[in-house]
Amino acid sequence: MTKLGIGESANQQISKSANREIGEAAGTPPPSPPAPQPPNPPAPLLGRWLLLTGLLLAAVGASFAPWVDRPAAALVLTAPDLAEFVKFLPEVRDGSLKVQRLLFLLPLFVATFSLPLAVAARRLAYPAWVRWTVLAAVIPLSLTLLPPVWSPGVLLSAEFRLQTVACLLCLGLVITARWLGRVPFRPLLALLVPLSLAAPTLATWQFLVVRQAVARAYASPIVPGWGVWATAIGFALTIFGLLLIALDRFAPATFAGKLRIG
Repeated sequence: MTKLGIGESANQQISKSANREIGEAAGTPPPSPPAPQPPNPPAPLLGRWLLLTGLLLAAVGASFAPWVDRPAAALVLTAPDLAEFVKFLPEVRDGSLKVQRLLFLLPLFVATFSLPLAVAARRLAYPAWVRWTVLAAVIPLSLTLLPPVWSPGVLLSAEFRLQTVACLLCLGLVITARWLGRVPFRPLLALLVPLSLAAPTLATWQFLVVRQAVARAYASPIVPGWGVWATAIGFALTIFGLLLIALDRFAPATFAGKLRIG
């Protein structure tokens, strides 16, 4: 039995070798092994740039763009300005109008918090010049979260302590950006989508709450400035980009390949 098994094995090897030689003689090359695929291919180009464009647009709309627009520059109010201005409305001071003023700063915080996480993510694979430019832009955006008057006593007071913590957190992400690429993409996705949905919704809600009171203070009707729209559109683009990346990351390969552009 042992000799018979050894003989059959030798015959099979000789047969395979002979078939290979016949194929090579006939001009048929042996099949090449499949090319290795990278374990974590970059996210689709469209999703990556929609995400970054949306966050930058939201950051501009939530920081420097007018939410209350007037021809006179002194009467223009941005979202951070509104966070301070509403404290002095008569309705707020006498308690008849309840306002959560920090919600006006929420879109700016979410955009500023999200930008370092996005550009540092290895899966998003942004060019180095994009990463460094965005991280540099996050610094003034972070400082915009602080009250207009700075002093240690003011920054550590109960009224402004949360703003100080938010500013330091965003600046800390800039400092630690080189290590943020290790953050898994799935938790990042689960964090950014609800934040990008909640931030403009809550801030717009507060704008509508104080709209009539601001109109009385200005003695004229108030319509949302382009900063409100830029913030909302920016976060909509952010969510759309994140969903495209998620589809490419978790969808079947045949469908994901159709989403990959560039």
